[in-house]
Amino acid sequence: MDELTKMIAGAAISYIVPKALGNIGKTFTPAGNSERTLPTVQWLIAAFIGGALGGAISGAVGNQGAGNWALYGAALGIMQWFALRAYLPVGGWWALASTLGWSSAALFVGNPLGGFFVGLAIGILQIIGLNAKGIGYWIGGNALAWGVAALLLPLLVNPIGSAFGFNALGWMIGWGVIATIGAGILLYFLAKLEPKTT
Repeated sequence: MDELTKMIAGAAISYIVPKALGNIGKTFTPAGNSERTLPTVQWLIAAFIGGALGGAISGAVGNQGAGNWALYGAALGIMQWFALRAYLPVGGWWALASTLGWSSAALFVGNPLGGFFVGLAIGILQIIGLNAKGIGYWIGGNALAWGVAALLLPLLVNPIGSAFGFNALGWMIGWGVIATIGAGILLYFLAKLEPKTT
């Protein structure tokens, strides 16, 4: 599968899944604003599952490039959407923004600061259409979270993969851990986002 096909598949999946499942479960309502609680546990579980699925799918299609990163971003973005949709007015575009932002990672392979730039792209794309206060925190928070996660990547993914003999399980756990680290840092910045009342 070539990179463009993988990118298109990632974008289509990240657009279709939230649209198809949008009416299932609790979603954000302005009237429920006063009862909002930061979805800490759901957010971290979603990050691990999204990172693990994204890593598995990316590894399965091979030839690591922009398309692989788009598939990783699609899985992570969809799971983030599930965790956030009762907390913030996020639509299916959130997952699509994640897909597009993560696809930029191919531009920064080998750059130690690449994660910061990828996080910046993700943050900027995810705030488009987000009717909330504190979006500057979200942009900067993504740059910090994914920059730190990228610096930890070689220290964690390879040893975890090695512990499992570089099989699919090790790959999934490694990428799930990286996504959870980034999401853990993002919790602080997520708490800064407040839906606008108008």
